[in-house]
Amino acid sequence: MKKNNFSHFGFSTLLLAFTMICIVTFSALSFVTAHSDYNLSRRVADNNSAYYEASEKIWDEISQIDTMLAASYQSSPDKTTYFDTVLTALSSDKGVVSSDEDSSANNNVSFTITESVSETQTLTVTLNINYPSHKYDAFYTIKEWKLITDTSFSEDDTLNLIGGN
Repeated sequence: MKKNNFSHFGFSTLLLAFTMICIVTFSALSFVTAHSDYNLSRRVADNNSAYYEASEKIWDEISQIDTMLAASYQSSPDKTTYFDTVLTALSSDKGVVSSDEDSSANNNVSFTITESVSETQTLTVTLNINYPSHKYDAFYTIKEWKLITDTSFSEDDTLNLIGGN
């Protein structure tokens, strides 16, 4: 009788090879996904840190403004003198002062502070300056605390052809 030289590659060997290919493929996909999640987390953390640094600078500015408003309140005998002193002091400070005088008794003064967060984001805070009716009332109210994102997009509609401009 003649003996066959037949290799005994069976179903188990093919299943093992397929399983190993699947494990290698899924591990590569898992690594790529984990790496992209890490990059996203790092960018979010950097953006949050930049926002909180800008916010801290704004709060430092507000603290200086509050000290200046308290000094103006102590040195001013009436509301009109207070607002005149505040307008003069805030004009020399960094920020934008806007004043709407409805009447001499009711002055609406707002002060806008802007701080850059990133190349495309700006933190803008607007304060309404108040004349406190009592000694311990607030000198300002925060009217707006807004993060502005500049997403301007310039469309490139040129078509470069071979050999042409």
